[in-house]
Amino acid sequence: MSTIPGNPTPADVSPTVAWQTWGAQAFATAQQQDKPILLSINAVWCYWCHEMDNGAYSDPDVARFLNEHFIPVRVDTDHRPDINARYNVGGWPTTSFLNPHGGYIAGATYLPADQFLAMLDEVRRAYADRKPELYEQGNDIRRQRRDYAARVAAGQEPDAALVDAITRRVAGTYDAIHGGFGVEPKFPSTPMLRLLLHRYRTTREPFFRVMLEKSLDALTGGALHDQVDGGFFRFTVSADWTQPQYEKMAEDNIALANVLMDAGIVLQQPGYLESAGKTVAYILNTLYDSQVQAVRGSQGAHSDYFAEPAVVRAVVQPPPVDPCTYTHLTAQASSMLFSAAWKLGRPELTTVAADILDNLADIAASGRLPHVNSATRPEPSPDGDLLVDWAYLLLALLDGHDAVPGASERYRQAAEHAAAVLSERFLDGQRGGFFDIEDTPDRPGYLQVREKPLAENVAAALGMMRLSHITFEDRYLHTAHHTLSAYCDANRDYGELAADYAAAVDRYLNPVVEVTVEGQPGAPDADAMLAAAMTLDSPNLLIKLSTVENDGIPAQAHVCLDTVCYPPVSDPSALADAVAGGGMVTESPFQNVLDLLG
Repeated sequence: MSTIPGNPTPADVSPTVAWQTWGAQAFATAQQQDKPILLSINAVWCYWCHEMDNGAYSDPDVARFLNEHFIPVRVDTDHRPDINARYNVGGWPTTSFLNPHGGYIAGATYLPADQFLAMLDEVRRAYADRKPELYEQGNDIRRQRRDYAARVAAGQEPDAALVDAITRRVAGTYDAIHGGFGVEPKFPSTPMLRLLLHRYRTTREPFFRVMLEKSLDALTGGALHDQVDGGFFRFTVSADWTQPQYEKMAEDNIALANVLMDAGIVLQQPGYLESAGKTVAYILNTLYDSQVQAVRGSQGAHSDYFAEPAVVRAVVQPPPVDPCTYTHLTAQASSMLFSAAWKLGRPELTTVAADILDNLADIAASGRLPHVNSATRPEPSPDGDLLVDWAYLLLALLDGHDAVPGASERYRQAAEHAAAVLSERFLDGQRGGFFDIEDTPDRPGYLQVREKPLAENVAAALGMMRLSHITFEDRYLHTAHHTLSAYCDANRDYGELAADYAAAVDRYLNPVVEVTVEGQPGAPDADAMLAAAMTLDSPNLLIKLSTVENDGIPAQAHVCLDTVCYPPVSDPSALADAVAGGGMVTESPFQNVLDLLG
């Protein structure tokens, strides 16, 4: 549908949009020709993106007008989340009009050909008639973004009141009629589900359980859940979980698999575990590429396949998956599979998770971590690495450290390397928090402003906290504190989406309770011990899962509080008492001698 930029279009062939890639060359051309840029942000999974490609962008009059009066630039949102974060106007497809230096002029989402052509002409005339005014507008927006980024600064101390305030925000958006959060469209809202589960486990407040179960029942039993192929769609149009938008995102499904596993155990709901198992199967069968040991980003919506009954689906070609894999999603999948090996009683998943993680660690050892892998090769970004990839790699390496004793030293070293990269290239050492992009010179447009997204900062802070626990290095804990402190005020801008931040603060404010469960995944005694560990009420609970070689040995749990570890517990019902009583060793003569010696 598009031509190579600069190639002539024969007179007898309908013109097509001469798309250029985002970069210095496109901006230089715009400046030389004094033309505004049309930035199209789309996605392979986006139904309306395909509709606009087949409609407005395929219209000869639109293509001719675009090529004559604009510099058309096309960006995939999954490939360039940094660009999307700065120029998205509220959905996909996004059409942003920029001045030749990247300042924002105007924007819209989906438009049919006639309306789109009218908007193109309006922007063309505005740029010709009011160029100084539009440049000033673009510069004002750049200054606003820079000022907002500077607001994310450490100073206040995170406290329990902050956790409660964010929890109230989440509860305030709860849909008591249909479950879930907000109105329509209805999204899975996994950060809110995670916080509810965290608060229920630590407080045993029944209200949290009611909200959680009603929401998860609606998710698993409604149209958002693909009952035939497994997995969950991105959202439903209606508040009552009907009219699903037929696209499946890897990130949503990885997150929901985690929530369902944990909720199934903590709430003693086998149905959630069953849904989690189907979701894991969907990820492995559809989105995981075993040849490159990486995860594809999505399965597209541009098909009526998912609306068909099972008997028809069996003979119809399913929608294609994203041709590319993504580093942050692959790291998240590795972490999830380490957990699923135990929680779903599938020990073979540990091998899959370790293979994925080993491949990521090998790539990261070079000091570079490409965000996108096309076909069989990485695609280094011309603008440098992204925070999101290094942050989730750090968490995956720490999960591997806990799950694979034989590789723990290698994963620890790789985790320290990832933490060093995060600190050297992304950390704002003065104000606190991590920037989303590296400090690369000569970035075009609003990429000149380095921003601090909350979700990735929470992931990085959690990684630093866990690394400090493993290495006994206070510098990692200091970085985590500085990062969490930076959002004591700025978290309000995220509303209920600050849910993960609240849980991270709650963990930071409390001492680590580390429980290592040893046994055979899926064995009844191991399952009982794991369930006992996962229902402990410590906010900063760290559970390690270790498979023993001899399946004749009963499952047991080792408890460590801060730097003190206690004798193993073999009775699941005694685990909570062991933690509350400091391992139940305070009556031992050895302990008494230490008390006497001070």
